[in-house]
Amino acid sequence: MVFLMTQDHSDIPLVHQRIVLISIEELLGHEEVVQPQVDWLKENLKGLNYFFRPILVVKHEKVILDGHHRVVALKELGKEWGKNVIKIPCIEIEYIDNEEISLDTWHPLYFEQISKKFPKELKKMKIHWNQLETFTPSILNNSKFGFILKTADNQYFTLEGSQQEIYGKFLEHFNPKVFDYAKTIKRALHSVDNGRSSFALLRTRVTKHDVIRAAKSGILFAPKTTRHILSFRYQDIKVPLDALMS
Repeated sequence: MVFLMTQDHSDIPLVHQRIVLISIEELLGHEEVVQPQVDWLKENLKGLNYFFRPILVVKHEKVILDGHHRVVALKELGKEWGKNVIKIPCIEIEYIDNEEISLDTWHPLYFEQISKKFPKELKKMKIHWNQLETFTPSILNNSKFGFILKTADNQYFTLEGSQQEIYGKFLEHFNPKVFDYAKTIKRALHSVDNGRSSFALLRTRVTKHDVIRAAKSGILFAPKTTRHILSFRYQDIKVPLDALMS
């Protein structure tokens, strides 16, 4: 049984979408999750005792676009209760040529002062780099680079390689708990320029085809890579957790 709940306080139009129950084993993620967020969602689900927001997936492909943390939280909660999650409420949408859903990205920021200097630290991490004389946003369209590093002393470095590999090295080398994410390049640059962040990793362009490839290959993007933007809102739901487990 699915109960629908509408969302308020938004100028974005609410469009009621068809809810379908899909086997949780069929769903393909395209990026990794952040465990603290999974843990928070588990506690939230325990308190509510119902599933509150459908998973947005690519029609036919079953690739998750929004809801990675909810899927993992539900799986882990089922294991804690000694149950298996069978089905999960989803909304299926066309993706690649759908103009109602656009793809943007998040730019990691490091919110802690550091004494480490670049490019010395890049050498330690064994990341191939080159320093830029000037930075223009168009360079973020170059698929050769994973990130452009912006430092507190206003230096820019191109970082070559996959985003997964590069960001993984940064998470190992620096304190992963003090990374945050900016929605836009402008916000990321401003955060470093005004001293709030020690450095920013400006993420190069990710395409919808990249999302599908990551999901099908199992080589997932790092957490908080993709940011899907819809031209509409879809409804919340209220599904008892027992109805999804056996």
